[in-house]
Amino acid sequence: MATENRDPRSTRPTRVRWLVFVLASATSWLLYLHRYAWGVIKPDVKSELGLTDVELGWLDSAFNAAYAAFQIPTGLLGDLAGPAAVLPAMIFGWSACLAGTGAAGGFWMLASVRGLFGVLQAGAYPNLSKVTRRWFPHSVRTTVQGLVATLAGRTGGACASLVVGALLLGTLGLRWRGALCLIAVAGIALAALFRIFYRDDPARHPWVNDAERELIGAEEPPDADNTGDHPVADGRGAIRNILALPTFAGLVLQMFTAAFGDMLYVYWIPSFLEEGRGLSKAEAGFFASLPLWGGALGGTAGGMLNDLLVRLRGRRFARRAMGLSGKLASAALVGASLSFEDGRHAMVVLAAARFFGDWSQPTFWGTITDVGGRAVGSLFGVINMAGSIGAAAAGPILGSIKQEAGWSAVFLTIACVDLVSGLSWLLVDAGRRLWKEAAGPER
Repeated sequence: MATENRDPRSTRPTRVRWLVFVLASATSWLLYLHRYAWGVIKPDVKSELGLTDVELGWLDSAFNAAYAAFQIPTGLLGDLAGPAAVLPAMIFGWSACLAGTGAAGGFWMLASVRGLFGVLQAGAYPNLSKVTRRWFPHSVRTTVQGLVATLAGRTGGACASLVVGALLLGTLGLRWRGALCLIAVAGIALAALFRIFYRDDPARHPWVNDAERELIGAEEPPDADNTGDHPVADGRGAIRNILALPTFAGLVLQMFTAAFGDMLYVYWIPSFLEEGRGLSKAEAGFFASLPLWGGALGGTAGGMLNDLLVRLRGRRFARRAMGLSGKLASAALVGASLSFEDGRHAMVVLAAARFFGDWSQPTFWGTITDVGGRAVGSLFGVINMAGSIGAAAAGPILGSIKQEAGWSAVFLTIACVDLVSGLSWLLVDAGRRLWKEAAGPER
């Protein structure tokens, strides 16, 4: 409430939204650091506990299956309780599970901990999507989502081998159990910071002034947030409305294929460099990170370009153009990488492929916030579950293709998956909400 005696500086918007941005980015970075740490320690776990490769594969699946199954419940939980309550609890819980991985002494205990780890990480991005929607105006929202989801997330994944492998295990000489406990402490600290400094509603944050509240909400069109009732409260009716729309089908197909393609970079590239191109472990460890860095840069650039296109051409055109062009370019570059016999050169091409493949990720986030309205967390949970199913399916499928037909067939398969992923954007209309009570079509 402005008064005549208020300091003129108070009319300038405060910058609490950027504190929220730092908290969201730190959550995304740590989520991937913790998740990808498993791949770094797997050789030590296998050796120390006497596990087989098949058992290790089932431990991978324990995470992916739980992650897929709990996308919808954790997204709905965020819609009902709010990220301020849900996200700190999840960060604390998955960090405790990470430390528990170090305390596990056999296959079944590891499987239980890995499954619970997947349950608790499943709600992170559905709830972070609500954070960015509530705290940032439309003009910069996709850029912010690109920085949070793609730059911070991909950087966290790329740093896992550097922080856990090179620094903690290599330079400091820690055992894998101690390394996991150390990075788990960082997660517990982040959970506390998030709980202290974040509020679901900018209007209720004590550090936010009226100018910043107006800045955040000035561009927001009328939607389900202002109707009072939750748009999924009528259950079957809301779900029938979603399933009837091509947009929903396009988003599900996009997420399934994108996550399927991701598994090449997460689980297969190091083996390709060592077995297929003859690089040493040290070389493979360095060059395998290049595509992840490419993805981080691509997501950042894509988010900025998407916001520019939204201003110039409208939301429908911008979302489709970014999604379609990025995935088609990725498909072409993945196929082109096969022409390079030197694995290091192939990784440079794949870094470019990942750049374009991931520049549509903030567009994907932005589209979900466009069409999801107040139920964006639930919608993201449904769609992210499709991605988790794609990731779980990729392991045995790619393994079988590699065993029967070799590396070239694996890469051609991923190129075809990227092609389908791009074409799925033709089904998506980002200018129309998926729930009936939303405002009419938008540009």
